[in-house]
Order: sequence, then structure tokens, then C-alpha cells
Amino acid sequence: MFCPNDDCPDYLATGLRAEYRDEVLVCPFCGTPLVYERPSAAPVADVDLPAKPPVADDEELEPVIEATDPTEVPIIKSMLDAAGIPYLTRGEDPFNSFRGVFASGSIFHPRSSGVIFVVPSRMADEARTLLEALEAGADKPEEGW
Repeated sequence: MFCPNDDCPDYLATGLRAEYRDEVLVCPFCGTPLVYERPSAAPVADVDLPAKPPVADDEELEPVIEATDPTEVPIIKSMLDAAGIPYLTRGEDPFNSFRGVFASGSIFHPRSSGVIFVVPSRMADEARTLLEALEAGADKPEEGW
């Protein structure tokens, strides 16, 4: 049994349709009568990201940051994507960094290198400015938190 209500608080919080036992007839979150078939997902609104400018085949690329912490890689990607800055990565092998046993999930394997982000030279200064806060650790909480 599934809740068909697209405005159900549980569906809005998780993005998933919860499945209930046959004995449950009403959604415990919104009170809507349950249905036997899983309803299709609600249409997702299109997000308008800035268009990335085209990059010529012969355009020079310049490294702007090296991520030595694997948790930084998706953050850097999202920051560059949101700013509309095209990028390539060097050294991003999803398996190489985590081979073997290690103590913490937040460090790279000692024999692997970091992930280097390269952008078109004409946009390198803009990318560095954008990523300065991340490099400086400005997003870390102050002591005493």
C-alpha cells in the first residue's frame, strides 16, 4: 500500500513513497487513503543552472585547486557547476583512492594522489576566487561548537 498524495509530509521530506502493510489503510502522515499500486513520482521542477560557456578544443586549461580530501571533490564540483565554470578533473579514479584498508573514510589511500581541477585559463581567476573559502577552511566551525 502506498500514499498517492504528492503533498504528503513524508514524501516531501524523503522524496520516496513509503510502502505500508496491507492492514494500514490510511497514510499515518497525511491521512490520505492508501492505494495498492505505487504512484508515479511527481514531476521534478527544472532547475536553471547558468549555461557553461563553450570551450574551444585548443583552449589552454589551468589547474585551480587540488583536493586531497575525497569529501571536497563533490563540493568543488557543485560550486563550479553553480557558477557555470566548465572544468575537468585529473586523478579522479573512484576506486584507486579507496583501495585497501584505512582508518578513516575521509582520507585518501596513501599511494594515490589528489584530484586536480582544471578550468579554461580565461576563467581560472574567477574559479580561484570562488574556491578560496574552501581552501582556507572558512566552512569549518569555530572552536567551542
